[in-house]
Amino acid sequence: MASTLKVLGSLLALLFPLCGLLVHSQNLSWREFMKQHHLSTNWEFSKYKCNDLMRERGIPKDKNYHIFIYALWHKIEHICLRNWRDRYRNVYIWAPYPFKTLKCIRKNSKSNYKDYKSYSYLEFHCSMKGFVDVVEDTQLLEDISN
Repeated sequence: MASTLKVLGSLLALLFPLCGLLVHSQNLSWREFMKQHHLSTNWEFSKYKCNDLMRERGIPKDKNYHIFIYALWHKIEHICLRNWRDRYRNVYIWAPYPFKTLKCIRKNSKSNYKDYKSYSYLEFHCSMKGFVDVVEDTQLLEDISN
């Protein structure tokens, strides 16, 4: 009996780190989304510039535009929450509140972008795992002067 518990304990000790990796690996699209679209509120919104962001974040140059979202990360994470314990999966959802956005539109040159700052309502796609993975659509509420 004692040897069985030792073996079982050793097996669980080996499997525990693997379970942690599995849980964290499920949110790769969420992490990638946040890396590519989220702007930290630790900086002033006016300090963010498209040319710098597009270069620093490694956004593909073949895109004509890219949207960055200036908000606390949990406001974006909660978009796909249906209730306190369930998530929307594989659906499109309009956020119930506007976000400050920075839309970077490529100029004639492939490496230069024009900044368009606004308050906009955003439509997000919730992945099969229940996390935001795409900004699908925008509805302009108000321009913000540069």
